[in-house]
Formats: sequence, C-alpha cells, structure tokens
Amino acid sequence: MALTRRMLKALGIEDEKAEEIISAHIESTDALKAQRDEYKAQLEAKPAPKQEPKAEPSDEYKEKFEATEKAFEDFKAKVEGEKAAAQKKALYRDLIAKAGVDAKRIDAVLKISDLDSVEVADGAIKDADKLVEGIKADFADFIPVITTEGASVAKPPAGDGGTAAPKTLRDALRERYEQKG
Repeated sequence: MALTRRMLKALGIEDEKAEEIISAHIESTDALKAQRDEYKAQLEAKPAPKQEPKAEPSDEYKEKFEATEKAFEDFKAKVEGEKAAAQKKALYRDLIAKAGVDAKRIDAVLKISDLDSVEVADGAIKDADKLVEGIKADFADFIPVITTEGASVAKPPAGDGGTAAPKTLRDALRERYEQKG
C-alpha cells in the first residue's frame, strides 16, 4: 500500500502535516535508494570469482574407490553364494527325508553328501528322482525297514476256533463254579 496524500486525508490528517509526512517518507526512500546504488556499484567493482576447473580425482583415490567397489562386489557375491548354498542344503535335506532315511541320521547323511554336484533350478533340485534312488542305494543302512507280521500259523490260538456257540453269562458262571468245585 502506497503512502499518498489521499490516504493521509482519509485518515483525517491536516494538509500541512500530510506534506511533512510525505517529505519525510521521500527522504527515507531516497536514502535507501542511494544505499542500494552504492552496494550495486561495489558489487560491480569486485572482480568476478575465478572458476577453477574441476580437478580429476587423483590416482590414489581412484585406486581406493576401485578397491572398495571390488570388496563390495565380492561381499555381495559371497552373501548370494551362502544364500544359494543354504537353499540347496534345505532342499537336499527334504530329499533325504523323502528317500526314507531315519530322521536321526539325516544330518550324518547330509554331512557326507556331495552337495556341489547337486543343481538347483527354479527352487527345486534337478533330477530329484535319480538322486532319491542314489540315496536309497548308498544309504540303505540308514533307511529303516518296517514289516508287519501276522500270527504264527504253526501255533494257532487256543480255543475251538470259533465253532462253538457263544456262552451266556449264566453258562460262564456255572462253568467257573464247577472248576473250583
């Protein structure tokens, strides 16, 4: 908002006082303008700052950077290799269990197995059926054989073989009483 005579008159300030206010305002703005021009002249008088060309990193820093980058890439490869080995080991453990190896012996079989020859693709072991057959053949001693046997036919169960009529409770009690006798 600009300072004008009309505004001062609307505020109810007399014409003489309004002239004094306006002249004081003009003096302060002229002083500010003079100060601005002085600073502008000082700025133009200063020499422009030199633009130093960007220096290429020294060979020492390049070597450090390359060594650090190589160490990082090696670390990433190591972590990925460990992750792949852990996945391969878990899949092979499941395969050993699927082959029927006793749960107590799975770790022993896993320790002596050659995991380097096992290939994993898409989260599964390649040629899993062949490996299961190989596990069954190589570690047959660790696979328990469970057989069920029926009753011996050479010694049939005692009794009449189920040909007699079932006894009633009265008959069973009478027979027991007669035996004690």
